Order: sequence, then structure tokens, then C-alpha cells
Amino acid sequence: MIGRGRYITVREMRAIERNSEALGFGEELMMENAGSWVARITSVVGDTFLVIAGKGGKGGDGLVVARHLALMGKDVSIYLPYRLQELKEITRKNLERALSSGAKLLKEPEEREVVIDALLGTGIRGRPRGIAEELIEWMNDINSYVISIDVPSGMDPDTGNCELCVEPDLVITVHKPKVGLKKIKNIVMSVEIGIPKKAEDYLGPGDLELRPRGERKGKNGRVAVLGGSELYQGAPWLSALAAFRAGADLVYVYTPNRMNYPELIWRPQKDLLESFERDKIDVIVSGPGLNDSMNLTQYALEYFKKNKDVKMVLDADSLKYLANLEVDLEGRAVLTPHLGEASKLLGKKLEDDINSRVDAAERIAEKYNACVILKGKVDVVSCQGKSLLNDAGTNFMTVGGTGDVLAGVVGAFLARDEPWWASKAATYAVTKAGEACFEEKGHSSPTCIIEEVPKLMKSISS
Repeated sequence: MIGRGRYITVREMRAIERNSEALGFGEELMMENAGSWVARITSVVGDTFLVIAGKGGKGGDGLVVARHLALMGKDVSIYLPYRLQELKEITRKNLERALSSGAKLLKEPEEREVVIDALLGTGIRGRPRGIAEELIEWMNDINSYVISIDVPSGMDPDTGNCELCVEPDLVITVHKPKVGLKKIKNIVMSVEIGIPKKAEDYLGPGDLELRPRGERKGKNGRVAVLGGSELYQGAPWLSALAAFRAGADLVYVYTPNRMNYPELIWRPQKDLLESFERDKIDVIVSGPGLNDSMNLTQYALEYFKKNKDVKMVLDADSLKYLANLEVDLEGRAVLTPHLGEASKLLGKKLEDDINSRVDAAERIAEKYNACVILKGKVDVVSCQGKSLLNDAGTNFMTVGGTGDVLAGVVGAFLARDEPWWASKAATYAVTKAGEACFEEKGHSSPTCIIEEVPKLMKSISS
């Protein structure tokens, strides 16, 4: 199944909105579409309306509703409990438009046939205070038909928890209902706001937003890269450098050979479990360049199973080892196969069309209870029944070492975030970095990608 599910979290909604903006569908267009739909639906409920508007995006939605209702000839009043200087710019602009279209601004809230709750949006957590608390209590006491936009003001949109929230007769939510609305699903309806299908089905800049970095050494991950062999000595070092440049605080490299990288900490592969314990490893990247004649993947999996806070990335030869096991990775691991490795994991030859690849990624994710990045011309990221596509990148990313870089970046991001978000962010970051390398140098080498990933992440967070 492509997309992010019938119910979505606030974080996923924000990612979709940012992806939409990158595709040319900006906030103002989405706000206009949302307000227009809400106005059409509410126009049949009554003839006199009060819009209680907050200072953020939800308030802007409500003011678009006010304008459209006024243009329909309805009697529309607006109560704005905040100073004009506090309003988001686009919200202030929509206030001016609503007033110029015939809506009236009130000094105090007054009961009308229909009251539209556009007060508090999805960014609010905990019990509302001050004027918001007073207005929510007022809306719950009146006899008007109350309609909340997106979520009832005061409700936690991800959990449905409500210390104090509006108790509406109807919720008109935008795009898809938020997870918290399951508790009141019988009074919820959804309206589209002009989000293009690609913004939801494909990775975009919205999927790059990871949790903020910790401020103390080690809080951003102690990553171990386990790999290397006589045939492939450089692969684990590429993964390790990628993990370090992608933000891991400490990166340990468990390889047969030692290389001179002052940023990285080398460890021999003997006494692996004791070494993991001593180094307090919390993310293992296993497989790059590994000739697993010593069954090192087994030892890594033992540490992973024993330590429930540890996460893991399995790539290359570690995937071949995994194909012979029946193991539950407990939702804490990311697998990064190409099509051939995916075939081994499922025990059958796989076709290379999109539908077959999506199906394969989802079946591998379900079989191992893990997130999967199925690499290819169009990547598939699958986790917990959700799948997204990624068409970023260049043909030069077929060169050796690109997959090692991806595994390392996933490892760094896993140290900061959940496997689903780390998988999405790493896949998009590495492929966009590859595009940047091609634009600058006419080639997408692994070392160039390693340098470009942190630049990309910095541009997203700024």
C-alpha cells in the first residue's frame, strides 16, 4: 500500500505539507482550499455564524471560512482573542480579506446558530490556559451548533487525550483524520486541501526532518560498523565515515584491517560482544564488505536481542545470513537490500516492476518485523504496513559504495529517531546528495555523497 495510512500523525501531516510546498502547492493554496470546503459544508447548517479564530494556521483556515460564508450572503462575525501583532502573517492577511468581504469583527464572543472553532491547532499540547481556556469552556456551554476545524481545540491530535477541549457537534478535518480523532470518528469528516498525490506517495524534504540533536556527547549515537574482508576492505569505512558525517557522535569500526581516519575508532573483530558492551553501542550497522565466514552477524544479533534499546541496520552479507533465519527484529531494525538480496530474503526470484517491488518490500518488512529500504532506480521504503517511493538520485549512484554510504547514514539517523523516520530521511538524503554531486562534479561518488549529506540536512533545518 503506497501512502501513510488512513489516519496520520501530526508529524506525517507536516511532512506531507512540506512535500506539497516543494512541489509548488504552498500553505496559502492549502488554506484557501480547506476554508472553501468547510464553508460549503457549514453553509447548510445555519444562517448566522461566529468564527473564533486563533493566531496560527488553524485561525487562518477559519478566516477563509468567514470570507466564503460572507460572500454567500451569510451573517458572519469573527472573534479574535489575540492582538494583530501576534497573528501569523498569512492569518492576518486572511483576516483583512474576510473583513473586506462583509464579515464583522466582535469585541466579545456572541452566540450564533453556528460557531466555528478555529482556535487552537495541532501544535498545542496539554491543558489550554488563559483566554483559550475561557473560550473553550464558553463554546461547551452554549446552545450553538459547534464545528471544529481539523481537530477540536485542546485535543492532543496524536492521542486524542483531552484535559479540556471543545466538544463539537462536527469535526471537519483536513486531508486525512489525525490519529487522535479515532475516539470521536462518528462526528468526523475529511476534506481535501489540494495536496498532490506525489507529496504523499513519494519521499520529499518533509521526510528529512529528524528529532533535534542532543546536546551532550553520546546522545546522538554510538554507532558500530561491523564489516570488511580481504576482498572488500573499504566498504565498512565508507559506512562509518557516512555515519559520522551524518551526525553520529561516536563511530566504532569493527574490521579486520585498520585505516587512518582520526574521526573513527577502530576495533578488532575478536571478542565482539564484550567490545560492544564496553563501547556502549546503541546502533549496529552490520554487513558492509563482510565475508561472514565467522558468523559475526550472529554475534551482532545476539547483542541486539539482549539489549532492547539497541537498533540495527543489516546490509549486504548480513542480509544473506538473515535469509537463513526466522527472527523477529522487534521493529528496531532497518534492512537495506537490493533486488537480488530481497529475492534471497523471500526465497524466490522477484520482478523489477514497481508493484512487485512494493509487494516484496512489504512482505520482507512483515516477515522480519523491520523497516525495509529496497534499493533501485525507484527505492521503496516500507515499515509497519506503510510504503513510500523515492525517485530522487542519478544513474551514477549505481557505482560501488553507494549502498555502504546509505547503511551508514541510516545508522546515524537511527540513533536519533524511529526506524520509519530514519529510513525515509536517509534514503532521501543520500539520493538528493547524489544529485548535488552530479550537478557539481558530473559524478556521484560515495565520498562526495558523504560530504553532501550534512550540507543537505543543514539546509533543511535552517
